[in-house]
Order: sequence, then C-alpha cells, then structure tokens
Amino acid sequence: MIIVHATLTPKEGKLDEIVEKAQDLLKESREHKGNISYNLYKNVEENTLLFVEKWKCQKGLDKHMEKEVFIKFGESIKDLLASELDIQLYSSEKIIVKK
Repeated sequence: MIIVHATLTPKEGKLDEIVEKAQDLLKESREHKGNISYNLYKNVEENTLLFVEKWKCQKGLDKHMEKEVFIKFGESIKDLLASELDIQLYSSEKIIVKK
C-alpha cells in the first residue's frame, strides 16, 4: 500500500477557499481505481491542510495524478499557497496481530 501525506500551507485567509476547491477532487479521487481512502484534514494549530491518501499500489497513484480533476485542482490553488506543497510518500504493508 502507498500512503501519501501532502501538506498545504495557505496564504493568509485562503484556507477555506482551498477547502472549497478540494471538494470535487475529494469526491472523484475516492472513485479512482486503486484508491483505498482520500481525505483532507485541517491542522488548527498551524493553519495548514493535510491530504492523507491510501492507494493499493503506485500505478493507481500515478494514474490519479494524470486525471483532469487532480491537474485542475493543482492549477486552481497555486496562487493560494504560501509555500510549495510538502509531499511525503510511504510504502506500507498490513500486519495482522494474532491474539
């Protein structure tokens, strides 16, 4: 499984606008092949947003990043960000603990 943490730092007063623009991305991305979950969280202490995504494999994530909704969202928020996106990718495997 691939886990993505993408942190966005909005310009002053632009956080809610980014959240609004993310709605189509959130909805459609959850339907993309290979997606397990796709959520957006707000850090109230740092005034940042965090996308947390889970993908079955790298191929699914790669295809997602080629989708129009993903590209359109990136273009629509580029002037609303105070800094570059901080994107971290993790590879994981499920561990089953027997009792």
